[in-house]
Amino acid sequence: MVNIVGVRTLVPPTVGGPPVTESKMMARAILQCRPNSHPFPERTLVLDQSVKIGRSVARARPATSNAIFDCKVLSRNHALLWYENGKFYLQDTKSSNGTFVNNQRLSKGSEESAPREVCSGDIVQFGVDVMENSKKVTHGCIVATLKLYMPDGQEAKASPSTAVGGAVTSVTAQELYQLRTYLQEAQHREQQIETKLATLQRLVSSTQEAATHSWKAMIDEDRLLQRLETLEAQLSTYAKNYPEDSVREEMRRLLDEKGQYETTAKESLRRVLQEKLDAVTKLADLERTLNTSEDELAHIKEVCETTQKELVELLEKQSVQSEQVAQLTEKLKNAEDQLKDAEENYEQEKKELQSKLLEKSSEENKLMARIESITAESDFTKEQLSAMKAKYENIKNGEISGLIKPVKDSSGFDMLSIEPSDFKQALETTQREIHTLKDRLQTAQDELRQAEANVSQLKHEAELADSAEAGCLSTRARLQEELADNKAKSAASTALMEHLQAQIATLEDRLREYQVVSEIPVIYDDIYDDNTLVRKKKDCLKSKDNLNEDDAKDEERTNDLDDTIDADTTLTIISTKECKDSNVNGTLEDKDEEKEVEVAQESILRTDILRLQELLETSRKAQETSEKEVARIREDLAQASTAAITASHEASNLRQQLAASEALMTEKVKTVGSLQSQVSRLEDSSKEVQTQLSNLTVRLRDEQQKVQAAQEETRLLREKLSEAEELASLSVQEAESLKRRIVGLEERLQFNQASPTTPLILPPPPCIPSGSNEVSNKETLGECDTTVAVCGGSAEERTASTIIDENSTSTSKTQICSIPDNSGSQTNVTDIPEISHSFVTKEVELSELKNTLKKLKEELSQTQKECASLQERERILQYTLDTEKRKTNGSLNDTHQDMMDGLITPVLKDGSLLSNKLENLQEELALVREERDKLQNKLSIVNEDFQQLAVQNGMTIPTWVLLVMGVALLLFSDFLQSLL
Repeated sequence: MVNIVGVRTLVPPTVGGPPVTESKMMARAILQCRPNSHPFPERTLVLDQSVKIGRSVARARPATSNAIFDCKVLSRNHALLWYENGKFYLQDTKSSNGTFVNNQRLSKGSEESAPREVCSGDIVQFGVDVMENSKKVTHGCIVATLKLYMPDGQEAKASPSTAVGGAVTSVTAQELYQLRTYLQEAQHREQQIETKLATLQRLVSSTQEAATHSWKAMIDEDRLLQRLETLEAQLSTYAKNYPEDSVREEMRRLLDEKGQYETTAKESLRRVLQEKLDAVTKLADLERTLNTSEDELAHIKEVCETTQKELVELLEKQSVQSEQVAQLTEKLKNAEDQLKDAEENYEQEKKELQSKLLEKSSEENKLMARIESITAESDFTKEQLSAMKAKYENIKNGEISGLIKPVKDSSGFDMLSIEPSDFKQALETTQREIHTLKDRLQTAQDELRQAEANVSQLKHEAELADSAEAGCLSTRARLQEELADNKAKSAASTALMEHLQAQIATLEDRLREYQVVSEIPVIYDDIYDDNTLVRKKKDCLKSKDNLNEDDAKDEERTNDLDDTIDADTTLTIISTKECKDSNVNGTLEDKDEEKEVEVAQESILRTDILRLQELLETSRKAQETSEKEVARIREDLAQASTAAITASHEASNLRQQLAASEALMTEKVKTVGSLQSQVSRLEDSSKEVQTQLSNLTVRLRDEQQKVQAAQEETRLLREKLSEAEELASLSVQEAESLKRRIVGLEERLQFNQASPTTPLILPPPPCIPSGSNEVSNKETLGECDTTVAVCGGSAEERTASTIIDENSTSTSKTQICSIPDNSGSQTNVTDIPEISHSFVTKEVELSELKNTLKKLKEELSQTQKECASLQERERILQYTLDTEKRKTNGSLNDTHQDMMDGLITPVLKDGSLLSNKLENLQEELALVREERDKLQNKLSIVNEDFQQLAVQNGMTIPTWVLLVMGVALLLFSDFLQSLL
């Protein structure tokens, strides 16, 4: 069986619970364990929806973030707690043991309560303490202090009942349970005492009834025996033969005396018996009161011992409490000093924080300016990337003229070299910008860390203030509890004092009664007085003669005795003398014993009364000291409450400042995050630029290799051109010699036509200086070299040229061999018609060649003019390109310097116009290069035509043709030089 004390109720929760307010931050509730509660760790509840309070089951286990408790007196669905419209509500959901707010039950048993508004600092109790009789184990309930915080972080308002100023200590459930048990035990003892008193009363009434019945029976028997004796005496007297009248008179007189004597004896006996019965009843009463007084004395002794023990314990507790109060006063002083120091530190820190906030705001402005400059730099880098991409596209299309500059080598020829300075400069600028951005990011991160450290320091100070406030509140609660305990103990001591005073008063009354009883005269004197009264009555009754009247009187006296005498079953009829003697002796002995007992009891009672008076004085003194301590504790409690209020205000101010600093920190974190994102984007863009630059460098290297290959080809072409120039000089000399010979041959032909009979005599060769053999050798070598120089194309062309040269050399040799010298030696000449035919054919061929030479000269002149115009145009375009590049480099350097100074945003001057101009110039260069390629193709086609004519006709190419080709090559080389 479980004995449930203070039954309380719950209702199952409504589905879904009450509505929840929408807020950015959630309201919170904290349940702090109290000393008289079932132990549990502090619970922090987030009231984004209704929170269920109940007993732990398999699915719901206790945690610091819920309201599930491992307590047997709770129901599964005990209560609900939620936040709505700026208020906190608590509802009992048909619990079996009830829900209490500040010792007020929310609903009756097994009924759902209405929502009750709760405030911060309220004392909530879930269930009641339950005692299990079988195991004699008490299961504690959940008693907690409720701390409520609004969504903005501020603590909710406190209820008036739990306010500090007018706090009234309430009796706890444990104390109510103890009082109830004490009352039940007192009622049980009272019922037992009442039953014992009822049984004793029944026994006394039964004994009284038995005594009255036995006494009546004894009196009746005595009367009957006396009647029989009187009748026997009368018979004996009547049996004697005395004269009737005298006998009758004597008998009447004797009988009258006897009757009077017997009536007086019976009256005295009745009085004695009545007194004895009274004494016996008084003795029984005294014995009963003595037993009760002894029991009461034993109980009082026990109570005194317990009170002494309690007083000793109270004195010890009082000393401990005085020490604790002294410690608390010291702690209060220390806390006040700490609060003063904390206030001073707080003011200083507040000033420092304000200065830091100003610094942070200035730094934030600087950061915003830096962000703007960084964004401008990122735009500039993007523009640079677009320009570099355009350059790369131009390079890819073959437009490398802007990056190729003529460089003279040691031999005097033009060489090609590439200067990738623009790419390097762009790469260096981007790297410098990346480094500056990284430095700025590092400074921003350091500032963010410093701000976070400041915020953490503020949070630590707020926590210290909260802990100090919690300490003050705990000390206040402890002092209130001690005050309540002292009040309860003082009330108990006052009740005990009143009880002791009442007991002392009752003992004094009983002592007075014993003193009154001791002053009562002895029974012997009463008997003596009674005998004197009997004698007087006997003298008075002698005059009475009527026996009937005596009999009537006797009957009335016996009736009076029957009504007044109490029971005594051991009583027997004896003679009046023996009764007197025995009564006198018994009363004397009893009186002595009673006096001794009364004296002993009186001494014991006086000692007890003195001891109780001393205890009363000590308890009064202890009560006065406890009242003084209570008053001092109340003063300390008031001071502690004021200190707690000030600490709570300071903590709320610190919380507000902490919230403001946290808001500033969030804003700064956002700004730093945006900066980091921008820096990350810039780093990504810089990485992309670096990758593009690496790709561009790779492609530039490829282009440089290609340009180097082109330079090698041009060098080889220049060498070949030099060789062709040498051959051309030799061919000029040979052409002059050939002209002389042709003139001589024409003269001889005219002479032969004039005189056909005369033999053909060739004119002598021109005067050649000594070393003509060397010249001929040089000419032959020059012809071979010209064939090699001209036919620098395919292998077939080279073989064809070599065949033509061999034929030409052989024919020239035969002709030379056939021509006679000037000395008159004749050559081996064949028939003249063949020679004339051959000369005719040669003249025809010569005329054709002259026509073709004229055409070639005309074409060469046209090409020279076109090349000159193109050269002039290209020179102008190159000059404009160089000037524009110088301008762009200067503008880029200026804007980069301005960006480094942070004064202006990097913007190109007339960037769109310059880009358009560059594009137009590049298009014109492309057209010039196309025209140049077309002319080269034309020259190659002309050369191929001449070679094909020579191959088809099987004729030798004369040296003048080679001369024309050399001149063409010279013109082409000049054109190439002008282009370069």
